[in-house]
This record gives sequence, C-alpha cells and structure tokens, in this order.
Amino acid sequence: MSFVIHNAKKHFMRNLTLVLFVILSFKAVVTTGQELPNLKGLKLNRRADFKNAENTVAKVTEYLFQTPIDTKNKARNEAGKFLVDWMNGTPDHVFYLEEKETSYFNSNSDLLLMYMAALAKFSLAQPLAKEKQQQALGAMNLTLPYLYQHSDKKTWSKELWQLYDASKNGKLKEFLYP
Repeated sequence: MSFVIHNAKKHFMRNLTLVLFVILSFKAVVTTGQELPNLKGLKLNRRADFKNAENTVAKVTEYLFQTPIDTKNKARNEAGKFLVDWMNGTPDHVFYLEEKETSYFNSNSDLLLMYMAALAKFSLAQPLAKEKQQQALGAMNLTLPYLYQHSDKKTWSKELWQLYDASKNGKLKEFLYP
C-alpha cells in the first residue's frame, strides 16, 4: 500500500513540476515580448543618431502594440515620448499627420499615439512607400485592429466605428479617399 501512495505522490509531483514549468515558460515569453529597450541614454541630436535609433524605434513600436493603452504606465509614456521625438527629428522618414486621417481619433492622444506608432512601424517596414495615402492606409491597417482589442470602445466616435467597419470589410481606401 505504501508503494502505491509513494508512486502516486511521485506522479503528482512530476505533473506539478511540468505545470509550473509551462506556466513560468509562458510568463517569460509574454514578459519578454513586452520589454521596452532602455531609452535613457539615447541621444537624438545628429542625423546619424536618428538613423542609429531605427532598430530601437522598431522595438518601441512593437512594445506599444503589445501593451494596452494605459496613461498611468510610465514606460509606455516614455516610449511614446521617444517615438514622437524621433518622428519629429528624423531626416530619413516623412510622416504625414493629416486631419483627414487623424480626425477619427477624436483628439484622444492615446489613440493618436497608436496611429503615429503605426506610421513609424509601417515606414520602417516599407521604406519605399512614401506616398501619403499608402502610408496612411498601411498605418490604419495596423492601428484599427489594435484599437479594437485594446482601447475603450465606449469612447469611440461614430466616425471611428465607421472607419473600423470599412477596414474590417476591406473598404478602407474607398472610405478614406472616396
């Protein structure tokens, strides 16, 4: 009888160890995916600084897209500030923040930041896409699914819902540029 109890205990401990390993591995993957690079020492003074910061900008945009909108998250705020500083100063990329596209975000700085992050992400991934409409559509296609999952949809304007519906139905270009 004690042999059966000992084997059951051993089996239970082995399963418990496996479950803990899986949970900790999952937590490590999720945590690693949401790490913000150290931005404190990065200077954006010279042309070369902006070019050298492009890999960091890519990581910052990934971080922003992997974390929920939260104005109390200091790291997220720091990421947003760095991104805006880079976008304002980089001589290698041009970003268009036209009222036609930005008006959908209802003067909400968090939603607008995600659109800006999408512009940067799209621009880095598609360096030859320099036309305004192409950039805006690329950015919207990144922004809208994120906003749908991570923002408070109760605050969405009727126009933002229409924009999202057009995107979901494959009619974003026709909706934005009739």
